[in-house]
Amino acid sequence: MATLQSIRNHPTLLLAVLGGGLILMIIMFGFDDYAGFFRNDDTVLNVNGKKVGWTQFETERSHQSDFFQSFFNQDVNKSDVAHQINNQVFNQFVQEIILDEQLEDLGIAVSDAEVNELAQGSHISPVMTQVFGQNAQAYGQTFAQLVSENGFEEFQQKYNAPYMTLNNWLVLERQIISTRKAQKYGALLSAAIQPNVLEAEDVYNGENTDVAFSYVRKSAYDVADSLVSVKNSDIKAYYEAHKQNFKQSVKTREISYIAVPLRPSDADRENVLENMNKIREEFATGNAQEVVAANSIVPFVDAYLNNNTFRGELKEFVDANGADAVSEPQVYRGDILSLLGEESESDQNLAEYYYMARILGKRTASDSIKLVIAGATAENQDSLFQAIKKGDQDASANWTTGVNMIAFEQGLREKIEAAKAGETFKYDFNNGQQQVYLVAKVVEKTAPVAQSKVAVYAERISPSSKTRRAEYGKLNEFSNTYPTLEQMKDSALTAGFRMRDANVATTNYDINEVKDCRQAIRFVFDGKKGDISEIYEDGGYLLLVGIKGDIEEGYASIDNEQLNNYIKMMVTPEKKVAYLVENDFGKVADKTLEGYAAALGTSTQEASRVNFNTTSISGLGVEPKVVAEALKAAEGTVVGPIAGSNNVVVLKVTSKTDKGLEFNADNYKEKVSAVVYRNAAGVANQKLNTDATIVDNRIKFY
Repeated sequence: MATLQSIRNHPTLLLAVLGGGLILMIIMFGFDDYAGFFRNDDTVLNVNGKKVGWTQFETERSHQSDFFQSFFNQDVNKSDVAHQINNQVFNQFVQEIILDEQLEDLGIAVSDAEVNELAQGSHISPVMTQVFGQNAQAYGQTFAQLVSENGFEEFQQKYNAPYMTLNNWLVLERQIISTRKAQKYGALLSAAIQPNVLEAEDVYNGENTDVAFSYVRKSAYDVADSLVSVKNSDIKAYYEAHKQNFKQSVKTREISYIAVPLRPSDADRENVLENMNKIREEFATGNAQEVVAANSIVPFVDAYLNNNTFRGELKEFVDANGADAVSEPQVYRGDILSLLGEESESDQNLAEYYYMARILGKRTASDSIKLVIAGATAENQDSLFQAIKKGDQDASANWTTGVNMIAFEQGLREKIEAAKAGETFKYDFNNGQQQVYLVAKVVEKTAPVAQSKVAVYAERISPSSKTRRAEYGKLNEFSNTYPTLEQMKDSALTAGFRMRDANVATTNYDINEVKDCRQAIRFVFDGKKGDISEIYEDGGYLLLVGIKGDIEEGYASIDNEQLNNYIKMMVTPEKKVAYLVENDFGKVADKTLEGYAAALGTSTQEASRVNFNTTSISGLGVEPKVVAEALKAAEGTVVGPIAGSNNVVVLKVTSKTDKGLEFNADNYKEKVSAVVYRNAAGVANQKLNTDATIVDNRIKFY
């Protein structure tokens, strides 16, 4: 891949291009969005002292954005997709740095020859198969050829393949290398951990002995919260015992906030309804597609849909009416696309619409078509037709629907829908750049169903500036009247507001229900304890934030209210189990299984085929202590009370079965090795991440 190597060998050329683009972006969008670039330190992240600067991070983020757009059809300008890409790039850098530190000392690398084999050889990388499926090898070979010949642009035009770009290959190649390094590291670890005969015997014993027992149990959930208390010393002991679980690589802070949903007023609804009524006549009698395209928030779907696709009141309207029927404008609250059986990519909980529908046509036709469609040239179209007609490509046929075929050229779509099952045809058209030659075969069609083509005209009912000003005025008056956090908390409910607590990290983009409020989160970490923010408008809410706690880093503070509540939740079952052992079980005089059942007002239950490999017992859940005690006990003996994780149990072993398995040390060592191979890399990676010093500065830049 000479071209690729040439690019790598001339990084200054790449930086020159990026630099020019950066200057242009700064001019277009202003200096505020790129303030981080002009700081003395442009480090976005730092892992064990190795820094990744803004330019390096932004370059990779741009590559990943193009990749997401090409292969997953994602709108990378949407905030949730942009955040997902941002996190993926961050995690990628962290993992690569941590792993490379280990591999460098071990002398492990991935050669160009390995990459070539993983991309297009007989040992295809899982990265390629995840993206391209069974065609991974063919795509890998095509990428290799295009890289070596610098033929991406010509290939894109000829085959209408905008995803075949050098940038996308660079992203794939990087993922292939990262995945291969992780595989090598995992294999090395598993090979280094050699099981001994005692471990082999442990696995054998776990498989060879089954035990059955009767038991009486009482759950921790049966104990009222008022009967136990969790002391500060209990919380501290749990925190110290599990402190590694509370390590955090990003800064966090406790806040209190008020979020006022911005909903339209009655006047706002009347204004939209008035506009809908003005448009209704043109929508009902004119070109509905043009009316929808001009103003509707719901796009026109130029396809007949199965009537079962529609939802709610729209389905009722479609089922009850014929072609050219038009519904009255009506309100819909939520995700308007759900009426068409779809879902918006963004949160639509606060959305409110007026909509009306017109049935443009009704028919009965196949709901889905199993189709083979292949690109051809003028020279090979006839021979390809014969091959496809014979069934040579039937195995690669895919099911498609009318909605899936919207992107097809209209004449092609009509030809497919008109074709009978088993029919093969040739088709060609001009795409504006060149003549396109196709061969298609309808392999199979589903049974005909009722279908309708429906135009939906919808306008969102948004709060007007007057409504916004009114809500803003109420919240502003409240914050001026009660300027401290304590005063706000004491007076919020009386004033008609709800004040909630939250724990916010520098990596957050949302504060609970308020989406994409990054400016407010920056305030949280720029201010000091007790500060109250200005009023932000984000995600359909007016947002007021107060800083409740100090900035926490390293380990989450035990004084953090949310962490405190979490530890209480974890400790409480243990306290309740102890209460049951001392009181309910401890006061039983008849120590037989029947005696316990009678005293506790319960019945005996049965468990069978329990062994050391059992993870969960029917009726009990995950209780490793119960499994261990049952396997240790002699047949006929009563054991307990056993203080489990969430239950107290008394059991009586009814039978022990030796399955007579043959012990072969080598075979059972291999079983141990298989488990080690699956777990070694994951455990090691978790340990490396826990021990690493990771500084996340993204909040300065994004």
